[in-house]
Amino acid sequence: MMRLSSKVAVLAGMGGLLDGYDLIVISGAISLITKTFSITSSTVSGLLIGIAFLGGFFGSIFLSRLVDTSGRKMMFVFDLFLFVGGTLIAGLAVNVPMLFIGRFLTGLAIGVDLAVSWTLVAEFAPKERRGFLLSLQFIMWGIGAVLSFLVLDAFLLLFGTVAWRWAILIGILPAIVVLAIRKSIPESPRWLVSKGKIAEAQETLKHSDIGVSAEELTVLNERTKGYKWSALFSGKLMRLLIGVFFSTFLAFFLIAPINLFTSQVLKTVGLTGDLKISLLGSAFVWLFNIAGFVVGGLLIDKAGRKPIGIISFGVMTLILIVLLAVNVPAGVFFVLWVCMEFLGSLGASVTWTWASELFPTSVRGFAMGVNSSANRLSGFVSSYIIALILSHSMKLLYLSGIGAGIIILFIILVVINIESKGKSLEEISELNM
Repeated sequence: MMRLSSKVAVLAGMGGLLDGYDLIVISGAISLITKTFSITSSTVSGLLIGIAFLGGFFGSIFLSRLVDTSGRKMMFVFDLFLFVGGTLIAGLAVNVPMLFIGRFLTGLAIGVDLAVSWTLVAEFAPKERRGFLLSLQFIMWGIGAVLSFLVLDAFLLLFGTVAWRWAILIGILPAIVVLAIRKSIPESPRWLVSKGKIAEAQETLKHSDIGVSAEELTVLNERTKGYKWSALFSGKLMRLLIGVFFSTFLAFFLIAPINLFTSQVLKTVGLTGDLKISLLGSAFVWLFNIAGFVVGGLLIDKAGRKPIGIISFGVMTLILIVLLAVNVPAGVFFVLWVCMEFLGSLGASVTWTWASELFPTSVRGFAMGVNSSANRLSGFVSSYIIALILSHSMKLLYLSGIGAGIIILFIILVVINIESKGKSLEEISELNM
């Protein structure tokens, strides 16, 4: 029988799969969408990619408070209802405003799903496997991205220029299945204890593999239960929140050209201009995204968070310096591009794991929402700014990436500078009081 912590991680990961599929299918289908609606403005097409990120930003910031006040389970189910509605509107859009509305609502759903899923997995996971179980969210995200390219490529052969509608709408089917199964997941015992619901927490703990009792959680929770969301904006917690926000923001900016613009970049460096081949090339690159998260998940509980973060972002920055200084052949460029996808995924495992670990139970959902909002805001900004950068110069892209990498390394070494490997969430909270 599957452990409860693993079941929660898989169901949370399905939200990540939907996120990866939904966000990346738009970047692959944007040329088809512009033909359908006769869009000639690069600004509008860029915003069509970015609007879901903007929705995710608002969902992460404004709905994540409900994760702490109303409960993890309620939001774990609610966000998928919102996702299905937004996807339906986008897939059936008859004009650009309707498409924008659908994409925004879908993003809103994903924003809160990121906050609640990472929080829920962290709270159900035993400390020895927490890093790996959290990394499953990203592994599933990568699988969703690869599926988006393959599905869109297949639908392009079947349906031509309207393939984007079918590629969007098919996302509803797995969402409905996951929604039904998520209803069977119990409430987080850590959240129940924080609300004084000890008996309910004890019942859940009987069937979980967290490794602590309700009594232990109660004692540990007493030391941090006074924290309100405003506590995140003062003292050490504020420093950590700032570190988490900007490391996540810059990590996405650093990897966004690979995640969102691979097909355009491959064309820019002269590898291919054919849409079908570009989609397959993008899917191939995304396999290394998954590999990075798998390796990160396997190593993060053994090697620790800090060493992995330093090595991944450090080497990635060095590769960008090489690309800036040397005009490499197209084949070598592709190899280095793939390596950066792997390293960016490896590093992202660290920033997101930290975000779900470093804060007390009473404010963890909102803190995770702030982290998710950084990712979504960066996605919105990056989808527009990187499109502009690519239209001017690849060297400018490398230079901006180098700057982002250096700042992330500073945050890891100076601003956060914590090793949470092998510690319970309550032990980590005590360190940050």
